[in-house]
Amino acid sequence: MFKNYLKIAWRNLLKNRGFTVINIAGLSIGVAACILISIYIFHETSYDKQVPGSENVYRMIGTYIEDGRAEVGIHFSANTASTVLQDFAEVQNSGRLMANGLFYGAGTNEIRIDGKAMQHHEEAFAYADQSILDIMGVSMVRGDAATALTEPKTIVISESKARKHFGTANPVGQVIYLNGDDEDPYRVNGVMKDFPSNSHLDYDFFLTMEGVEFGEGEQTRWFQSNYFTYLQLKPGTDVAAFEEKMSNRLIHTYLKPAYLSAGFVQGETLEDQLNMSLQKLRDINLYSAHIDYESSSRNDIKIIWIFGIIALFILIIASINFVNLSTAKSVNRAKEVGVRKVVGSSRRYLIGQFLTESALITVIAFGIGIVLSWLLMPLFREMSGKHLILPWSSPIFIPIVLLAALAVGCLAGLYPSFYLSRFNPAKVLKGMMGQSKKTSGLRSGLVVFQFTISIILIIGTFIVNQQMDFILNSKIGFEKEQVVQLYGTNMLNDKVSTFKDELENLNGVGSVTISDYLPIEGAKRDGNSFVNEGREQIDETVGGQAWVIDEDYLETLGMKLAAGRNFSEERSADDEAVIINQAMAKKLNLSEPVGKRISRFGQLYEVIGVVEDFNFNTMKQEVQPLCFFRGISPSIISVKAATGDMPALLTSMEAKWRQFMPNMAFRYAFMNDSFAKMYRNVSRIRTIFLSFAILAIFVACLGLFALSAFLVEQRKKEISIRMVLGASFQNIYKLLSLNFLKLVGLAILIAVPIGWYAMSRWLEDFAYKITIGWEILSGAALIALFIAIVTISYQSIGAALIQPLKNLRSE
Repeated sequence: MFKNYLKIAWRNLLKNRGFTVINIAGLSIGVAACILISIYIFHETSYDKQVPGSENVYRMIGTYIEDGRAEVGIHFSANTASTVLQDFAEVQNSGRLMANGLFYGAGTNEIRIDGKAMQHHEEAFAYADQSILDIMGVSMVRGDAATALTEPKTIVISESKARKHFGTANPVGQVIYLNGDDEDPYRVNGVMKDFPSNSHLDYDFFLTMEGVEFGEGEQTRWFQSNYFTYLQLKPGTDVAAFEEKMSNRLIHTYLKPAYLSAGFVQGETLEDQLNMSLQKLRDINLYSAHIDYESSSRNDIKIIWIFGIIALFILIIASINFVNLSTAKSVNRAKEVGVRKVVGSSRRYLIGQFLTESALITVIAFGIGIVLSWLLMPLFREMSGKHLILPWSSPIFIPIVLLAALAVGCLAGLYPSFYLSRFNPAKVLKGMMGQSKKTSGLRSGLVVFQFTISIILIIGTFIVNQQMDFILNSKIGFEKEQVVQLYGTNMLNDKVSTFKDELENLNGVGSVTISDYLPIEGAKRDGNSFVNEGREQIDETVGGQAWVIDEDYLETLGMKLAAGRNFSEERSADDEAVIINQAMAKKLNLSEPVGKRISRFGQLYEVIGVVEDFNFNTMKQEVQPLCFFRGISPSIISVKAATGDMPALLTSMEAKWRQFMPNMAFRYAFMNDSFAKMYRNVSRIRTIFLSFAILAIFVACLGLFALSAFLVEQRKKEISIRMVLGASFQNIYKLLSLNFLKLVGLAILIAVPIGWYAMSRWLEDFAYKITIGWEILSGAALIALFIAIVTISYQSIGAALIQPLKNLRSE
């Protein structure tokens, strides 16, 4: 019987080629979108699950309430991890990671292998305790995982970096020098497997923490916070109860006394303002959007939900096409059903027949969808920024796809099957069977649903695009155009100032500054505490950034002084002077800051200038307090170009670099590109929104095109009679188009408020954002209306141009 079902189903599909192609095309696109996004979602939700016992591993989080705003951080003092392990029986192990580029060795380095002259730039360095390797279950290719970081001046490198620098030789025991310091070698003590793409740890080099101290007393000072702290709890621990106990003990026993003894006034209210909690290891990738200074490579659970809903909607839209076309064709198949019933066919047999046709279409569509997803995977990898592959090797991939195909086929074909199989044979064979209002209403509702989703996606695309343009093109308080950043200039050592002078003498150079502290991602950050002179024991300190710059920094980056003056090379007293931003002045309640003195860690500095606020974080955050100190932070030199011939200028700078550093590559980047990288996740959202909005519209239009074609086919005789009786082209076009346009209009009325609300919620994540105007909403509506008109017009115009006598000849 099943073989007979398949044979008849295949014949029907071939007989109605147009119907078949449109259904398969729509479903294939929906399936490809679902597969791609499902792989993406699976990848993002699988982060750190490969860590043994990951369900018991947590990262510490601190929440500090100030002026009603919650500041959420993940940096703790050096002694927090050991104290928690010592004081709480629930803790099985604890460890620290320190990747802050403010400290020597962390972040990025220029490395040289012993016995070789060439310097190589490498990123992804972090200091780590041996216990981090244990907690994270880091696997070793070479060396002993249990002792890899237990000795001072040792380093563990990833397998890919070992291959890059040592080839097939065993690196263990080899010596690496950092940043040209030949007096301070690091010995390779292990080669670890590369972290998988679904690990939040994306480091290639672990420097031992053994014997390391970043400043005198830093390892025991409670209020100097630079470390990520990870805890491995014993199985069965009541996490909520432990969090409360841990937070109370650390604050009362350690932090509060330390703050008060150091003279920090906020120590008195620390219990009310500070809370410590734990974040699951598996949640770090998707649930860290609320954390300040978290890595920008983290994703957001909101994005996962959005993508999942988009994929589901595209598949639903494609399935709606199937339902609409099947019910629209019901009149054409009504006589077939009537004859089958008259000759003894049961309703059960008919349902089986129609479900088989539906399943056959979806199986074919899923097969094509898999091929499409494979072809589109390289493009999707680039869009998402993730290393994604189709899981061909997984034994459950093909079975899941087949089961999904059958499930979608049955669900999509269920209503048409039951609807077609219930036709009354007597009425059908007498020609009394027509399209019911109920069926017509269902089709109308489904068309409205399709276009509602499509319009919401168009609105989302418009708003994400405008927000991205706003971010990249709005006034941010500094000039990022025509600024070139040169990296690794710390390797010049005492020649860095000479190199700067040489650059300033090149044709096409406007100004040059030396500073690692820049308003772009990846530059140095240094959080400090500040208070007004004489108020040290009265006021709470103000948290702010402390940046080291030279005299040419403001000019090179086009920053404006609101009051006071810039640093001067001629004034030695400027070594004890500062320039603050307007946000710092406001936070310190200084109406006329110039001439006032502020304290940092007990040392006083005179305010000589106030710079206008500029965004040095993403626009998801308000401008934070900032204080400039005079000095040299030499890893980056920024050059402001004063020429339109950028290639010639770069060639001149590279030639100058070769004179100073012949054994090191010339590396540079444009500041506007570096700035844009801060928003790469938003940019990817924009691209994906646009891509899937186009897909949704295309699939919806396929259905609308086919539906209008079938309805025109069914009304050919009516149209012919109207034309014989004098109906004009305009009358016929209006007759066939108006109902569809009403449905699209209804979809617009539903979609606009939903789209406005959803995107308003998305924009809440940004401190600086666009206003959603009516021009955006009306633009999306007009685009959807235009697409619908174009789609319908092809059939409507064709119908209005038919020859009526040809269609009425048989009457």
